Amino acid sequence: MEKPLKKKWQYWAFVLVTFFGTGMAASFSDTEYTNNESATYQSKRDSESSANGDDTDSTVQKDDTQTDTEDTDIDDSENQVDEKEANKNIRMLLKDDQKDATNGDDRYAYALYLKKIKYGDESVDIQVASNFFDLSSKQKDVVAERVQGVVGAGVSMVDSDYKPKDDQEGYNLNFHYGQIAVVHSKMWNSHKYKWYKSAG
Repeated sequence: MEKPLKKKWQYWAFVLVTFFGTGMAASFSDTEYTNNESATYQSKRDSESSANGDDTDSTVQKDDTQTDTEDTDIDDSENQVDEKEANKNIRMLLKDDQKDATNGDDRYAYALYLKKIKYGDESVDIQVASNFFDLSSKQKDVVAERVQGVVGAGVSMVDSDYKPKDDQEGYNLNFHYGQIAVVHSKMWNSHKYKWYKSAG
């Protein structure tokens, strides 16, 4: 009775070992085949690339870099305001307001206290007339705020990215009478002004 059982046990052990052994061999064979196929494909691709005289990966990378640089250049040039055009518009607006004020329209009276407004990327320089010193501090503030509006209007005509919030932030204004500094916008708020004693 024990002999057949012993043979039966050995038989099943042999079957299991053979089964697992074959499975493992097939698995290694598949992995090796896949790796070999991948290596062959990569080698073929590399040889084709070098035969054509270009490296696809580096070309793509180079193109991406060039595109990024070009986009940045375009964005920078689009974001910059054309100062010449902006100043042309500001001069025209100031002249119109001065004309209306001269014709008796009190809404534009602020313009009669100004000679020139010059917009710059960092700040706006304003030349005032001598009658500017006859104004009270509150009236001077009104003139300064009207200048903010004229500058905003002039810039908006040439800046495609212009938004109303740009007016809310305001512009850094520097008022002069000849070479004498009269007033400037405060650093933390462009709509608040620091008046010098020379402003009278």
